[in-house]
Amino acid sequence: MRRPITWKHRLEYIAYQAVAQTIGNLPLRGGTGTTAAFARSVGMRTTLRRRAERNLAFALPDLSEDERAEILVGMFDNLARVALEYRYLKRLSTEPGRFEVFGLEHLNAVREAGRGAVLATGHFGNWEMIRVAFARHGWPPALIYRAFNNPLFDDSAASMMRTTDAPLFHKGRRGSLGMLRHIRAGGCTLLLTDQRFSRAPELPFFGKPAETSLGAAEIALNNDVALLPVRCERLGRKSRFEVTVEPAIEVVDRPPEEVTAEINARLESWVRRRPEQYFWMHNRWGKEALRQAGQ
Repeated sequence: MRRPITWKHRLEYIAYQAVAQTIGNLPLRGGTGTTAAFARSVGMRTTLRRRAERNLAFALPDLSEDERAEILVGMFDNLARVALEYRYLKRLSTEPGRFEVFGLEHLNAVREAGRGAVLATGHFGNWEMIRVAFARHGWPPALIYRAFNNPLFDDSAASMMRTTDAPLFHKGRRGSLGMLRHIRAGGCTLLLTDQRFSRAPELPFFGKPAETSLGAAEIALNNDVALLPVRCERLGRKSRFEVTVEPAIEVVDRPPEEVTAEINARLESWVRRRPEQYFWMHNRWGKEALRQAGQ
């Protein structure tokens, strides 16, 4: 059920809009550049840095302190650009030259077979541009997400994400059923698979056990749809992207734990190449990362 809108919600939303509208009136490159510069400076001075630095040291212990700092600066830069690019999704979806798609043969093979697909990705680059790229090629992915606590924020975010003209579902039983109907009918859905899922199986991620949802593998196996790993990599600082569709992961006659471990391995390979484009602030390894950090 939709939450009732309170005065607190309204005040929060007014404050957000004051900032968003100011930046939103700037040119795309100027707005994202200004926000990214601010985020690089401020982010490194906040408590947000602590978890990111702890996770980065846990996953890549051979990095020097200077190398970790450089990656974290890049992470804050990327996140700020992602946040502002949501306001420009319609423009990014229509302007030529904003992205190039590789691996279209894997996408086309699934569609030509009349099958739906689960697109497995992570919080890497600008993941929303995967939906934009697939929509450009006539197969807009559905998205299932956790509703914002503030209904006004939720309405605003949903409005921006509907640029791709694909279904949006809130997490929960009703949303899950809607998403399943969509892919069974030959559609596709984007799932971000890299968040910690309490009491889920511990599977390797950067060689460390991480509680990982089996959802993507189980959905593909139980609904006879393809499982396609897809990544979006940022190219430079001009809101240009490279979207890569990788070969489908075989799920038939394989346990979902094995399939999910392969998803983790694909994501890890992407992050190792461009660690500054990954969202290192997730509590991905739980208490083990805290223990190793001595906290």
